[in-house]
Amino acid sequence: MSPAVSFSLVYLAAAAFALGAVAAIWPRRTAPGGRPLALMLLGAAFWAVCDAIELHVPTAAGKQLLSQVQYVGVIAVAPLFFHAARELAGGSLHLSPALRLAVWAVPLLSLLAAWTNSWHHWLWTSIRLPSGDLPFATYEYGWWFWVLTAQNYLLMIAATTALLGAIRRVRQQFRIGMVAVLAAAVLPWIGNAAYNLKRGPWPGLNYLTLSLGVSGSLLVWVVLREGLLDLLPRAREALLDRMADCVVVLDRRWRVMLANQPARETLPLEGPALAAALGLPPSGEAPEQWRAEACVEHGGERRWFDIRVDPVRDRWGVLAGRLLVARDVTMQKTFEDERERLIDELQEALRKVTQLEGLLPICASCRKVRDDGGYWGHVEEYFESRAPVEFTHAICPDCAARLYPSIMKG
Repeated sequence: MSPAVSFSLVYLAAAAFALGAVAAIWPRRTAPGGRPLALMLLGAAFWAVCDAIELHVPTAAGKQLLSQVQYVGVIAVAPLFFHAARELAGGSLHLSPALRLAVWAVPLLSLLAAWTNSWHHWLWTSIRLPSGDLPFATYEYGWWFWVLTAQNYLLMIAATTALLGAIRRVRQQFRIGMVAVLAAAVLPWIGNAAYNLKRGPWPGLNYLTLSLGVSGSLLVWVVLREGLLDLLPRAREALLDRMADCVVVLDRRWRVMLANQPARETLPLEGPALAAALGLPPSGEAPEQWRAEACVEHGGERRWFDIRVDPVRDRWGVLAGRLLVARDVTMQKTFEDERERLIDELQEALRKVTQLEGLLPICASCRKVRDDGGYWGHVEEYFESRAPVEFTHAICPDCAARLYPSIMKG
């Protein structure tokens, strides 16, 4: 196997490890630090693949063209590492325009300089083809390359400082993961320094790609094993403990991050529909703990839920999101409504019975009775208006003997 093929395989293996880390991190991209960390590794993998191809390009012009394409990944790695470190360290997810300009101005200008290098040679003054047994071309750098390198290392120092500060503040169970992220981020830059200074047993070998394999493995381990980029590690435990209820994990802006099966079946989870259906207050105005009852219509069914919202904090104790537990109380609500209806009916019956109590003025002659309004009416009318009583007429034995003596004697 030729040296060019051997070293290409090393580059490609490093790229594969980086892409494996991307595959592990990308599903967790919504967690702080997840998206820029995945994009950083994607850019590094692209960088390594271009290095592998460059070993087989026979001309200096072809090598420069490939390097110009490669710079899409090269210029993105350091700024994305800076963004990932800030977010992992608990910094704001949104940069001010001035800071964003400071981070990205030099990399973007470097990309422009790479594509126009033939006019000014600010990045590469010359490219010498390999000589001897090693397949590495020799790149002579212009002054702008060192401007980009200096800015990259300034970003790395700032990011490393943020991570070191976070390691001191982080909760104990997350500390190992943060140290691993720090090591995974620093190792490639040590390798890149060795490449820029042409140190090591193979001058010209991009040691960045060799360290990417170790870094990718560390990141896969820290993401899958330590759960560093999971937004709510404790919420996953609560999810398993409360599977009978609807359990939803929300981020700071009420966006659904995770939901169990009952929640997916009974609650509208798309976009702002959940907040609207449950009557959740605006995320910026909501108290950390909140409880309410809501009627939800979803899938043609109407259900009542007892809702409890509790805060879940990140590794620094800052509010990272909320855990919403909605218990279906439709049956209980139906029983309560039926109970209220029966109570109302009994109270109404009791009121009518109460109206029949006490002294009842009755005429000694015609037997009419006087109601509360002073109206005199037949006793039948009085009772029929106050109780579910319907009178029928009959003759008692005494009256029958007095009025119809012949019939009774017969």
